[in-house]
Amino acid sequence: MKRFFCISLILSLVSIFFISCNDKPQYSEIKEFPNQTWDRIESGKDVSFEKINITNLKDIYDINLSFNHTKDINVDEISVILRIESPSGVKKESIHTIALKNRDNEKFVGSDMGEVIEIKEPIKQYYTFTEKGEYKFIISNYSSKFQIKGLRNIGIEVKKSVLDYNVEK
Repeated sequence: MKRFFCISLILSLVSIFFISCNDKPQYSEIKEFPNQTWDRIESGKDVSFEKINITNLKDIYDINLSFNHTKDINVDEISVILRIESPSGVKKESIHTIALKNRDNEKFVGSDMGEVIEIKEPIKQYYTFTEKGEYKFIISNYSSKFQIKGLRNIGIEVKKSVLDYNVEK
């Protein structure tokens, strides 16, 4: 019985190790905003994430966007334009809106870390890339305000999707 318990424990630890290895993103980066302000027009409206290396076209990905903001941010939602540029220069564009507050606009969604709220939202799920190589993501402020004030940083994460299906089953 003792030997069975030890083997079970070892197998459990090994499986946890392999599951946690799968959580590592393909790409992850955070960019800080000077003066906690993101402009909508002219310089500063675009945030570029480069050298996102895709090596396997069979994999399916989730793309997550994250923000850290103060509690006195001047908007209740953040709208962005996401441009994905392939290694050959093909560009795809989409618009996304991330709500910062609940439906009643009373409480912030995300993780309250004292003075800062952290939010991470999927903006594309089960996304497939069409070319191998280095991609570039450009995120532009598409807000209705001239500036978003109280925004500390923006981050992007490209992670393999947890898709559990097999066509041959």
